[in-house]
Amino acid sequence: MPHSKREIVLKCARQLFEQDGFHATGIDRILEKSGVAKMTLYNNFGSKDQLIAEVLSRSSHTHIERMKEYILIASSDPYEQILAVFVALGDRFQDPEFCGCMFQAAIAEFPDFDSEPAKAALAHHQRIIEVFFKLCTDANLSNVDQLSRKLALLASGSSCIARQTKTRQPADDALFIAEILLERASISVPTPV
Repeated sequence: MPHSKREIVLKCARQLFEQDGFHATGIDRILEKSGVAKMTLYNNFGSKDQLIAEVLSRSSHTHIERMKEYILIASSDPYEQILAVFVALGDRFQDPEFCGCMFQAAIAEFPDFDSEPAKAALAHHQRIIEVFFKLCTDANLSNVDQLSRKLALLASGSSCIARQTKTRQPADDALFIAEILLERASISVPTPV
């Protein structure tokens, strides 16, 4: 349960942004749902764009931490942990409350890459790449830079399609492709002499 007015605003704003979108959600609606004064919102966030950026940043950190927890439970083998990311996505896509990727929605609604919301969404994608980079490095796979970007693209793409299909199928398809990429990356790793 949120402990401060700031936390209440963040929680309410996230729910409304996920449900209705960023531009469609007005400040007055956030204030009504959160029960805080307009001055409280602006004293804590400065602007709606900064509020959105904070919601995205927190959501990103939560998403990454949950992903890491899931893959640690799934396996101790980094190769299997990579695949577990896509299993976790499939589970997430089946959640009745899943409304799509809020980071992709932010990029769609804020096409100016210098805007705070776009920067926060792009930072999330970079965090996903970093998770895959570490896992690929730990799995001793080849072309880790390129492979981690491809895996992040698969994860993001499956999330985009899942928003439309409301099924786990995009994650299952991404898992199939990830297995092919990992197999190729394993074959091309030179064996130490």
